[in-house]
Order: sequence, then C-alpha cells, then structure tokens
Amino acid sequence: MKESPEDAEVPVPPPRDCLKCVMDSYGAPAPSGDSFNPMKFFLQPQVILRLVGILCAIIVFGTIADGVYDNGVCAIYNDGDDHVCEYGIGIGVIGFLACLAFLVIDFLFVRQSSAEMRKYMVLADLAFSGLWALMWFIGFCYLTDRWRNTNTSFRRFTSHVKNNAQAAIAFSFFSVVVWVAIAVFAVLRFRKGQGQPDLSESYQQPPFTGERSEAPQYQPPVY
Repeated sequence: MKESPEDAEVPVPPPRDCLKCVMDSYGAPAPSGDSFNPMKFFLQPQVILRLVGILCAIIVFGTIADGVYDNGVCAIYNDGDDHVCEYGIGIGVIGFLACLAFLVIDFLFVRQSSAEMRKYMVLADLAFSGLWALMWFIGFCYLTDRWRNTNTSFRRFTSHVKNNAQAAIAFSFFSVVVWVAIAVFAVLRFRKGQGQPDLSESYQQPPFTGERSEAPQYQPPVY
C-alpha cells in the first residue's frame, strides 16, 4: 500500500526558547547573510577594550624603546637594569600583537555557526586575557620598583626621558585594568553560552524517514 504524506514523519522544530538561545550563542547572534557593519563591530565592548589595549601597549614599548636608554643601556630604571626595559618592551609588543589577533577572532566570531567553536574562541580569550593581565601587573610593579630605587644621578636625564619612564609605568597600570576588563567580558560571554545547544549539530533531521508512523488508536468518548 502506498504511503500517504500524512503518514510520514515530519521533523520536529526546536522549541522557541531553544531557537532564541542558539541565535544568541556566547554573546553573539547566529550567522546571517548581512554585510559587515563596521560601526556595530567597533562598538562592541571587547573590541573597544582591545583598541585601548593596543594604544596602551604602543605607548609602553614605544616610550621605553625611545626614551629611557642611554648609550644602549637602560639607565633610567635603577641605573642600568636592562631586564626591566626588555620586560616592558616584550609584554608591550606581545600584548599589541595579541590584541590584533583577537580583533580578527572577534570579526570571525559572529560568522561561526558552531557553538562548540565559539566556546573555544571565548575560552582562548579568557585564558590569555587573564594571563596577560597578570603579566602587566608584574610589569607595573617591576617598573615602579626600579623607578623608586633609581639613584639620584637620574637628574642628569632630560625631562623628556623622565616623562617617558613615568608614562611607561602609568600605561602599564592602565593595561592591567584593560586586560582585566577583557577577561571579565570573556567570563560573561562564556557563562551566557553554557547550556546552549549547537545549531550545527541539533535539529538536522531528514524531511522524510521512509518509515510508516503508527496512527493513534481511536478512543471512544466516555459519557
């Protein structure tokens, strides 16, 4: 006997609340065919913080590389401690490159349909942001301690050099705040995505299974 269309199984759509959570997985909507909106992208909190982090990193490694060396020696921080200058330049350059990399990840994030892949992106952001907030805090303490213990002979340096040294310390502190804020937003995005299904793996049933469904038995009404 030929199977009628009414007897074939029809895929059950996901619940309304489930669709809502998938459409807003890990703090971003599901991918769409809309063109890229630069204004909407750059107004995201984590993107704004990364841009501020880039600015702080440039100021830190730029001021140290440009103004605190004397004849190739990091002279203004504790009279020749090259390690403090190398540390400040190192965390600044790596922080700068990391911000650029995560900006690219933010750009690709909304185009990623897999909730599992979004989860890994957010976890990577959270782990690195927490680590780099700690590295900036160590750098701030390191620079501050060496500046405090600098010999009085630093008066031979010009005000430009002194301002560079102090700017590196100040923007190291600002970088701590920025990276902590980025980590906090990553935590919020991660918590928002917990328990949400993956649209790429769920509710992908074939239109017809080819199996005849059992018709419900007729129950006579009880009077």
